[in-house]
Amino acid sequence: MSHQDIQQISQVYFKRFKSHPPQLSAPIAPDTKIIIIIPCYNEPDIITTLRSLAQNNPPRYPVEVLIVINAGLQDAPQVYQQNQQTQQQVTQWIEEEQPHFLHCHTIYVDDLPKKHAGVGLARKIGMDEALYRFSTIAYDGFIMNLDADCRVAANYLTALEEAWLTQTLHTCTVHFEHDLETITNANLREGIVYYELFLRYYINGLCYANFPFAFHTVGSCMGARASTYALCGGMNRRKAGEDFYFLHKIAPLGEIVQVRNTTVYPSARLSDRVPFGTGKAQQEWLDQSDRHRFLYHPQIFEELHLFLEAVPAWYEASWNWDKIQTQPLPDIMREFLRDQDFAQVWNNLQSSTRSWTAFRKRFFAWLDGFRVLKYVHYARENGYKSLPAEEAGFTLLQKLRILNSDEELTAEELLEKFRGSDRQGY
Repeated sequence: MSHQDIQQISQVYFKRFKSHPPQLSAPIAPDTKIIIIIPCYNEPDIITTLRSLAQNNPPRYPVEVLIVINAGLQDAPQVYQQNQQTQQQVTQWIEEEQPHFLHCHTIYVDDLPKKHAGVGLARKIGMDEALYRFSTIAYDGFIMNLDADCRVAANYLTALEEAWLTQTLHTCTVHFEHDLETITNANLREGIVYYELFLRYYINGLCYANFPFAFHTVGSCMGARASTYALCGGMNRRKAGEDFYFLHKIAPLGEIVQVRNTTVYPSARLSDRVPFGTGKAQQEWLDQSDRHRFLYHPQIFEELHLFLEAVPAWYEASWNWDKIQTQPLPDIMREFLRDQDFAQVWNNLQSSTRSWTAFRKRFFAWLDGFRVLKYVHYARENGYKSLPAEEAGFTLLQKLRILNSDEELTAEELLEKFRGSDRQGY
C-alpha cells in the first residue's frame, strides 16, 4: 500500500463512520511518523506523563501528542474544573518545557453524550484526528495510545520509531509493567501483584495453547497503522474494555507485533472511572475481594492446546464432524463445542474452503478472542474451578518449561517469571 492511499482510505472512513470533525488548526509536521493519543478525564497528574515523554531519548523524527481532555454532559462540576485546570497546565508546559521532538496539542471536549462518554469515545476522537492529520501529509503513519497516568521508559519513543521504520507494522502492543517500587502501600502493592499476575497468566496460557491471538489488551500500550485503523472501522465507543474489543477486531488484518524492548508503566492507583481494569481491581482488593488470588485452572489451557493441535490433522484427513466425534475429546471441550453448534461450523468450513490457509483463517475468525474467553469461563463453571494463584501459576510455568524445579514461589516471584516470558517472547 502506498502512502498516498491513506488519503482515499481516510475519505472512505470518514464518510462511512460517525466521527468528530477535525479539531486542530495547527498543521502537522510533514516528517511526523508517529502520533500518540492520550485520553485525559479528571486527571490531576498528566504533567508527569508528559515529562516522562520529554525525558526520552530524542527520536529521529518529531512525534505528535494529542491530549484529549474530555468530559460528559452530566459530569460533576469538579470534573469540569479539573479539566480546565489540566488544559491550563498543559498549555503552560508546552510553552515552557516541551522539547523540540514533541509536538503536543490539546483537544478539549466537554459535551460528550452520557450514553457514550468514556475512554473509548475519547480514544476514538484522538485516533480519528490522527488519521485525518496523517491524511493531510499523505503518510500512512502510526497511531499509538498512552494514558494520562502512565510513565514510559527512556527508550520508548526510539523503540517505537525503530519498530515502525524497520518492520511492516500494522498493529502493536508494548510491554508494560506496574512499577512495584513506587507503591508504598503494602496492601496495594500486593493487590497489583495479583492483578498483573492474573493478566500475564491468562495470556501465557493462551500462548501455551498455541492460540494465534495471544496478546495483552492494555489500552495504554496499543497502536495501529493509520490505514489499518481505518480499514477495521476505527475505535469503538465502549466505556471500558475498548482495548480488548479494538485489538481483537483488528487482529485478523495482520500480525500484532509485540514491542518488547521498552516499557510502559501504568499507574496502580485506585479508580472508579470504569467498571473493570486496574483501578477497579485495586478497589476490589481493598474491599477484601480475593478474586485475583485465584487463577483459571491450567487444565483449561491444556485442553485448548490439545484441541488446537488436533484441528490441522482433522482437516488434512478430511474428517467431517461425525468422524471427529469418535475421537477422544475432553468432556468439557466436547460439551462446549456442542453448545456453540460447532458441528455445523466445522462442516461449513470444510465444504467452503479449498486450502488449509483459507480454512485456518476462517476457523480463527470463528474461534476468536471473545469465543476463547467464553470457553475459559465455560470450563471454569463446569468442572475446572480456579486454583490459588501460586499453584496455578507454578503449574503453567512448568508447562511452558520456564520452571524446572519444585521450588515454591511467591506471587511476586511468579509475576517476575511471567514478565520475563513476556519480554522474551513465546
